[in-house]
Amino acid sequence: MKFLLCSCFALVAIASAAPEDAELLKLVRERKSLERVTAVPYVMAPAAAALCKSPGSPGPHGGAEALVYANDPAALPVFDPWGKFPVGSLLLKEKISKPGGETELFTGMWKREAGYFPELGDWEFFTVDAKAEKVLERGKLESCAACHRDYTNGDFITKLYAAPTQLTHGRIVLHSSKATPHGEKLQYEPIEKKNTLGFWVNAADWAEWKFVVAQPGTFTIHLWQGCGTGSGGAEVVVVCNGQTNTFTVKDTGHFQNFEEREIGEISFKEAGPQTLELHAKTKPGVAVMDCRQIILVPKKAP
Repeated sequence: MKFLLCSCFALVAIASAAPEDAELLKLVRERKSLERVTAVPYVMAPAAAALCKSPGSPGPHGGAEALVYANDPAALPVFDPWGKFPVGSLLLKEKISKPGGETELFTGMWKREAGYFPELGDWEFFTVDAKAEKVLERGKLESCAACHRDYTNGDFITKLYAAPTQLTHGRIVLHSSKATPHGEKLQYEPIEKKNTLGFWVNAADWAEWKFVVAQPGTFTIHLWQGCGTGSGGAEVVVVCNGQTNTFTVKDTGHFQNFEEREIGEISFKEAGPQTLELHAKTKPGVAVMDCRQIILVPKKAP
């Protein structure tokens, strides 16, 4: 994933060392320069909302919602159920009162160096007041760790809010775990070594993703595919917004040996809901392919 992880969206300086309080507050205040990974606020579970509070606060009297932001290293692992976060990853949650709609609190996580907090994936937790003027707490906070301790598969991140979406800076992330498969055999295979749309042994099976385009434009289609030895050569078509892109599956030596492919372009003239479909035209081998994810990357203006 070199192309995407070495992104040029360098709006936030990334360093492996944990930021000082002043730097952390600046990141919170300038959160619009981060990638917002939730298109709309999501409803927080009551138990999580109760734990997610300022020191000394009695807790919420009503419900709460949240928006989640990530810096560039953290943006894509959010959407992968098994995704691991590199050192220097930042995740920021803005807790919003319901009803009311006011910001109540910011909580966040910074991926520290190996050995900092190995029981919780070396994450440092922090809380910031609603006006982003003061760091209230930071460190190995048990109130935060209690919410994350059970999510070992996802590097201690819940990822329950990670629906197919367009990130703030334009990328549209469609992970296989969020696809809807149709047909007899095609399915999402959830174990870590697979983590893919697989078992595509019936060429008539197909899959789709539903998402909302917030920023129209032209996008390059990046698709991660794997294919076992001797099973390459299937023709697969991506259908979206009345446009089709056909590519030939590459033999990668194993169905879980994934390779990033650029297989065409899609244009959206208007914002709104869209559906992307993946169909097989031929299946010369034992299966069509495995597909881990599709990411639509906005093209830069010349």
